Amino acid sequence: MDLPTPLLIFYVRNDALGDGLLRIPALRAARTAFPQSRIVYGSMRKSSLTGVLRRHAAPLVDDFRTVVPLPAILAEFKRHGRPMTVVDFRTGVPGLMLTKLRLAARGVRYEPNFAGHLLSSHWGARWTLRPEHNAWRYHRLVERLAGRHLPFDHRLEVSQAARILAGQLRGADQRPLILLGGNSRGSNKIMSDAQVAAIAGNLIEAGYQVLYLVTPGDGPTPQSLAARESRLATIGPALGLGVEEFADLLLALGEMAAAYVGMEGGLGHLFATVMTPTVIINHGANIERWRPLSNSVEVVTAPKRGRSAFISDTPVEAILEATHRLLATRRRDHPEPPSL
Repeated sequence: MDLPTPLLIFYVRNDALGDGLLRIPALRAARTAFPQSRIVYGSMRKSSLTGVLRRHAAPLVDDFRTVVPLPAILAEFKRHGRPMTVVDFRTGVPGLMLTKLRLAARGVRYEPNFAGHLLSSHWGARWTLRPEHNAWRYHRLVERLAGRHLPFDHRLEVSQAARILAGQLRGADQRPLILLGGNSRGSNKIMSDAQVAAIAGNLIEAGYQVLYLVTPGDGPTPQSLAARESRLATIGPALGLGVEEFADLLLALGEMAAAYVGMEGGLGHLFATVMTPTVIINHGANIERWRPLSNSVEVVTAPKRGRSAFISDTPVEAILEATHRLLATRRRDHPEPPSL
C-alpha cells in the first residue's frame, strides 16, 4: 500500500501585497526542497497570493485555504500515517509557544517564526540568529526544515502581453521612464497632490518621462494631478484591467523604468521583483525588515507629527535629492553602452 503524501502547511495571519511578495522565495525554496510533499497555504484572513499574485503563487502551492483556522486545515488533510509539518509565519511568542505544544501532542512537526531561533533550535543543530529582513526570515525557516541551504529567488516573471501593453502606453517617447506612486489605504502613507506634481514637474524638466500609477486607496487622482501638472501622464482603473492584469502591466513598466519613487509599501516590493531602482518614502516602518529587495534603494524618512510620521509632510526637496542621487549613481555604476 502506498504511503500518504507528506503534508507541508504554511500558515499566516494575512497577506497584503508586500507580505505575499516577501513569502514567495520561501514557497519556492519549499517546492525545491520537498518536491514530494503536498503544500498547503493557509491564512487567518485574506491573502494576495490568491488574488493579485495568483499567477505567480499557483505553481508553488497545491491547495489554498484562506480565512480558515489552522486546526480546521489539519483536520481536513489528516490521513492515517501521513507526516505533517507546519511552518508558521505568524509572530508573537506566547501564541507560537501554545501552538507548538498543541501540535507536539498531535505528532506534528512545527517550525515557528520566533523572534530568535533559540526556542526552535533542533537537537545537535548550530544555533543561529534570525535574519533581520522578513523575506530571509521566512526563507530561513524552510532551510532549517530542510537541513540545507536553498536558492533564494524573489523575482517575478513578466508576461509578453504585459510588455506589449506597456510599450503601447509609452508610445514613441524615448525619454527615460520614472514611475510615481502615492495612493494608499493608510492615511499616513498617502502622498499629496502638491508633492506628486512638484516631483513630476522637476523630473520632466530634467528630461524624464514621468508616469503616475493610480492604485487602490486614497490619494491623488488623475483629475487632481492634471489640474496641477498637465504634462504628467497617469494610468489606473480607466484602463479597465483586472487586478492580475494590472499588476502584470506594472511589472512590465518596472522593467523599463529608470526608477520608481513612492511610499513604503506593496508597490515598492512589487517593483523590486523586476529590480527597478527605487526611492522609498518611509512613514516609520522598520526598514531593515521591510526594505525592498531590488538592491538599488534610497530611503527618505518622513518627519514625525506627534507619535506618527506622515509621508505627505516629507519635503519635496528631500525626495528629489534622493531621486537624483539614485539616478546619478545608476548612470555612474551602470553606464549605457555606446550606440553603434
